[in-house]
Amino acid sequence: MSLLARLFVLVLIAVLPAIGIQAYSVVRLRAERAQEVSAEAVRLMQLVEGEQERLFEGVRQLAIAVAEASFVRTDEYLRCEQYLIRLSRRALDRQTVSVTDTAGKVLCSGAPEMTGRSLAGLPVLKRAMDEGRFTPGEWMEWPLDGEPVLSFGMPYVDGNGEIGGAVLVTLDLRWLADSLAGRRLSGDVRLTLADRNGTVLVQAPDTGRLGGSPLPEALRPLLRANDPGVAEVADADGTTRVVAHSPVRDGVHDLFVAVAIDRDAAMARIDRTTVEGVVMTVVGLVIAMLAAWGGGTLFVRRPVAALMRAVQGWRDGHSAGRADLRDGGSELGQLGRAFDDMAEALEARETALRGNERHLRAVLDGLPVFIAVLKPDGAVLHVNRAALSAGGLTADEVVGRPLDRIRCWAEDRPVQVRLRAAIDAAAAGMPSRFDSAVRLPGGRTVTVDITLTPMRSADGRVEHLIASGIDITERKRTEAALRTTEERFRTALTNSGAVVFSMDRDLRYTWIANPVLLEPERIIGRTDDTIFDRPEDTAALTAIKRRVVETGEPARKEVRICLHGRDMVFDLVVDPTRDASGAVVGVTCSAFDVTERHRDAEALRQARVAAEQANEAKSKFLAAASHDLRQPVQSLFLFAAALGERLKGHPTLPLLDNMRQSLDTLKTLLDSLLDMARLESGRISAVPVRLRLDDVIGKLAAEYGPRARQKGLELRVVRSGAWVTSDPALLDRILRNLIENALKYTRSGRVLLGARRAGGTVRLEVWDTGIGIPADKIDAIFEEFTQVNDTRTERGLGLGLAIVQRLARLLEHRVTVRSVAGRGSVFAVELPRAGAPAPTVDLGRPANDAPVQDPAKDVVLVIDDEAIILLGLKAMLEGWGYDVLAARSGDQALSLLEKDGRRPRLLLSDYQLQHGRTGPEALSAIQERVGHDVPGVILTGDASPERLAEAERNGYRLLHKPVLPSELRQVVGGA
Repeated sequence: MSLLARLFVLVLIAVLPAIGIQAYSVVRLRAERAQEVSAEAVRLMQLVEGEQERLFEGVRQLAIAVAEASFVRTDEYLRCEQYLIRLSRRALDRQTVSVTDTAGKVLCSGAPEMTGRSLAGLPVLKRAMDEGRFTPGEWMEWPLDGEPVLSFGMPYVDGNGEIGGAVLVTLDLRWLADSLAGRRLSGDVRLTLADRNGTVLVQAPDTGRLGGSPLPEALRPLLRANDPGVAEVADADGTTRVVAHSPVRDGVHDLFVAVAIDRDAAMARIDRTTVEGVVMTVVGLVIAMLAAWGGGTLFVRRPVAALMRAVQGWRDGHSAGRADLRDGGSELGQLGRAFDDMAEALEARETALRGNERHLRAVLDGLPVFIAVLKPDGAVLHVNRAALSAGGLTADEVVGRPLDRIRCWAEDRPVQVRLRAAIDAAAAGMPSRFDSAVRLPGGRTVTVDITLTPMRSADGRVEHLIASGIDITERKRTEAALRTTEERFRTALTNSGAVVFSMDRDLRYTWIANPVLLEPERIIGRTDDTIFDRPEDTAALTAIKRRVVETGEPARKEVRICLHGRDMVFDLVVDPTRDASGAVVGVTCSAFDVTERHRDAEALRQARVAAEQANEAKSKFLAAASHDLRQPVQSLFLFAAALGERLKGHPTLPLLDNMRQSLDTLKTLLDSLLDMARLESGRISAVPVRLRLDDVIGKLAAEYGPRARQKGLELRVVRSGAWVTSDPALLDRILRNLIENALKYTRSGRVLLGARRAGGTVRLEVWDTGIGIPADKIDAIFEEFTQVNDTRTERGLGLGLAIVQRLARLLEHRVTVRSVAGRGSVFAVELPRAGAPAPTVDLGRPANDAPVQDPAKDVVLVIDDEAIILLGLKAMLEGWGYDVLAARSGDQALSLLEKDGRRPRLLLSDYQLQHGRTGPEALSAIQERVGHDVPGVILTGDASPERLAEAERNGYRLLHKPVLPSELRQVVGGA
């Protein structure tokens, strides 16, 4: 459609609302006029009905008056006739009243000529007598003169109360017509009055007949209508009239009334107005069209033609073409300027596009992908450098030739056929993709992923084909390697014995490998509650998997299941399975059957329980036997010491020295065995406290100094003043073992005991110049029953360092060793350094801090319930020059002190006394008597920390049996 035609359409669209409004106004006016005409017809009909109602009501009243007259009831017909004649004269012959009997014979009448005549055939009389009411009749001719009249009937009652006949009233229709004609109806209005039989009584204006003719056919349907109303009726002459009608049953006393108005005459003025409006509208439309044509040609067609010429120039390749519209104020002028600006921009863009095209070609040439642009028939339009280089071709050998006929494809017929089929499919609009082996120059064959994609024009036609190829040789090799790896993985998975499976988010099995007791098809798609025997197994499994699904955290747990009556234990690992967005969509599980391992573990547990019970029995035995084992050894020490004092200078004294060495070895063995037993039974617990390290070192130096001197060694001590955190008893045992080892394996030289600070720790070190430890045996020295000296010149079980290592672990102290074979060793224990001094246990003043007192006349109180020990202690102390009060109980000791009267220098008691009494209890009672400044010493074979804590709590020195005489002499002498 041209712009001018579109402009005409726009003008028409603009005028259409006005035309519509005009048409609507005309229609509305015609409808209103039609309603007015109908209303006028109804009004006239109602007016006529009202007048006829009044007229007929007068007739009815007259008939009633005659029917009720006495002369009618008494058959006084002469009086009746005289009365009726008078009535007729008063009515000016407009109406005549007659009285008939039941047979229709006139008994009296206002027209005397009618008296005696028979009116038996008159329907109105019969209907009046049958219905017993006033009844309008039909059109009839009056018998006397043939004039048309309208008859009415009214029954009357005789003297017997029965119907005696009827009163007949006739109304002159000429008079009625003249009455209606005097209403001055307009020429287009017609009034019609008819009886119930459809006989016209009166018409106005007069048509030349007074009536008696049948009702026109156009009005007959209205005669028996159900309701009064308005209808359009066409006369015999073709005139359409608007008729307001009242049907017979609803009319004035069974009469039909119709008022008809000529519709065309009534609507003539509206029709003239409508024609004038249509003419004016058409004239305006024509003028608007002419104006649109002129304006469109001047202001639209010419500028558009200029634009079209510029566009045609651009289409022909003349990018310099411009519209050059001078009308810059109008929209088309602005469009022209916009077109010129667009042309400038397009020209610049085309220049840039050509540059981009060159750049794109360079990019395509630089891609490692093989790319070619084809015609729909497969002829090559463009190919990038990578494709040419790979095929060893030149552009002249490729461009313009079908792709499937190029050398590298044509050499392999199946590949050529497949490529041609792909080209045809792409030309039909279906993209294709396939892998193909391509033989390159030099005999090398590569696998290429080839894709053919159609390029469509705006109308959907395939204009070009894009052929691309990617060298996927390495990918194919990788896929083959992956398949091999997958097969190996499946083989390994099958042989591993692990059950591996996957489940969806609803915990339904989706895949399973190596199922137990069931085929995979009986598991896939099912849930645990439909597979396993026990509900509690299912609940436990489902809870673990559901938790992983909800939290996304992996889980691992051993679970028990029962399948087909077989109880099994699995080590279950559950990991979440996630989709590309990271949402958990299921779980992947692996389960290892550890049923046999659990059975072995149960057997091992039972064996371990049995071993622990045996070990506990052993520990209980050793603990119970500890006291009994230490007592005879202690007595041997005591008697050997006493004997040594008496054999000074005797030739047999060397034999006593040998016995003392054997006793030392026995003591070491006994201490090691009992310590190891307590460690294995777990009856040793650490109670770390803050303590001053110099107190520990001083005590040990005092005890081991004499022994070192006996061996010709020097025991040196380096004090640090440091405070540490450790268990005093266990630390004491560690250092004793290290010192005893140093003394044992050092034949000459010295042993050094000292401490040094190192950051937050204190290193407590024991140096010796002994035999040293070979480098290859450093790691073995802390094992049980291991000795460095394979010649076993030193007696022992090799438990000392093992005990040191175990106690250090219990205390969380680190033990290290440095050694050079033949030169000596350094053992170090790292202790946590205490932050601030705190009240600590007084471990006793080192004996070498005070001179040994002269024993002359000093009293030592000794308490022990074992007579042999008591005798040995008494003999040894007396050999040292002390007076000894020996008692077997605390009560006996109090009695001896009371008799002796002297204040003892030292109280010495065994821990375990008779009748469940203890040494601390006895010493406490004695100190109440002699004073708490008299020191007390407890001897015990129980090396537990509880005994040491109890002694320290009461302020007593604790010595473990068997006590060396030299150690005891230092304690007594330092008291």
